[in-house]
Amino acid sequence: LKDPEFRSIDGFPHGTDEAILALSDPPYYTACPNPFLEEVLEEWQEERQLIRDELGLPDEKQKPYHCEPFAADVSEGKNDPIYLAHSYHTKVPHKAIMRYILHYTEPGDIVFDGFCGTGMTGIAAQFCGDKKEVEKLGYRVEKDGVIYDGDERVSFLGARKAVLNDLSPIATYISYNYNSPIDIKIFNREAKNILHEVKNECGWMYETWHPHCNNPNRVKGKINYTVWSDVFRCPHCGEEMVFWKATVDLKKRKSLKNWHCSQCNSLLSKNPRKNSTALQVEQVMETFFDPILGHTIQQKKQEPVMINYSVGKSRYEKQPDKFDLNLISKIHDEKIPYPVPKDRMPEGDESRRNDDIGLTHVHHFYTKRNVWILSAIKARIDKFPQERMKNFLNIWFTASQTRLYKLNRYIPKHKRHVGPLSGTLYVSSNIVEISPFYFLNYKANHFA
Repeated sequence: LKDPEFRSIDGFPHGTDEAILALSDPPYYTACPNPFLEEVLEEWQEERQLIRDELGLPDEKQKPYHCEPFAADVSEGKNDPIYLAHSYHTKVPHKAIMRYILHYTEPGDIVFDGFCGTGMTGIAAQFCGDKKEVEKLGYRVEKDGVIYDGDERVSFLGARKAVLNDLSPIATYISYNYNSPIDIKIFNREAKNILHEVKNECGWMYETWHPHCNNPNRVKGKINYTVWSDVFRCPHCGEEMVFWKATVDLKKRKSLKNWHCSQCNSLLSKNPRKNSTALQVEQVMETFFDPILGHTIQQKKQEPVMINYSVGKSRYEKQPDKFDLNLISKIHDEKIPYPVPKDRMPEGDESRRNDDIGLTHVHHFYTKRNVWILSAIKARIDKFPQERMKNFLNIWFTASQTRLYKLNRYIPKHKRHVGPLSGTLYVSSNIVEISPFYFLNYKANHFA
């Protein structure tokens, strides 16, 4: 890393030596151009020749490589646990890639993917040596390892090697963790231990009374998620209204596009259609001190409108009561005792599309209690002594981010929350704040 010539290689990342080393696990994974690749390939070629000799495959010097083009439709679903473990755009199911690798290669061959994303090509290459995984594709595997599609010979059973490369550091980091050995039982134990520690410290933030704080027979429930809704103002009379209360009918499972102001009866809409007589409501903003940035900011005003929670194995829904509102107020006033990322959102039309509603920095995309809990979990991961397990715990942590920020939406039609709109940072007027305890536990089980 100290060699100026090495650092001048095209594609070398913009980062400190410490950051690159923190991600890397040489020689098989480096978060920069891999200087060990030539040695690794030489070793793999020697292994490959031994495998070819064992299988009785022809000497390539005497019989050059030849393979007919793959000519078949390939369709694979995206509900496989491996595919779902960590999200990434342009992701391809590994089972689809396996068909191509089996068709074009033999055991021990080296597959190169220069745009690897989350490393599904590497997973596919390894699973070509797993009899059960190959049979899931509908192929037949004979005792001698020959793979058939009906009566047609496809290939030999056996893992292939993969070289994975991408310009995105997070993509290669995910790929490395997907494709490197890990003791999944130890991971599950350590992940649950971290969650247990943080829950003992912060679990009070996701508690609510069932059925109501004023009920003498009340018991504590665990919050699964909370729905927050925007506050708008009528442009005609200035009346403030909560979007959820004005537009959502849960019994009929629908949300009104137009509604009447409760004060002046004006026809209102969030986004009036062309030639509509409806008036466009105004977004209400609130000013408060951001202790992470150290100055006051303005953000769109939102109120909690519904809590989904569990008591034992039963689920319930309720409107926030006095206890819930006081709890949120208390959390807002407390200081987070852990480091919190406060990076400005990068320049760009999409990355800064929410500047006008006050979501200008990374931590603004999370509620206060989710920032707190996630920071507590990350602090424990960063202190983990064993590097390989620390890296996998980080992947579990990043994989969980897709449902713990303000991009989740509540859809009355489905009577449930859904994830963010693909490819955008759109923030709905009815957002869903999911409990990190609930979702990180779900993800830990997913990885296992």
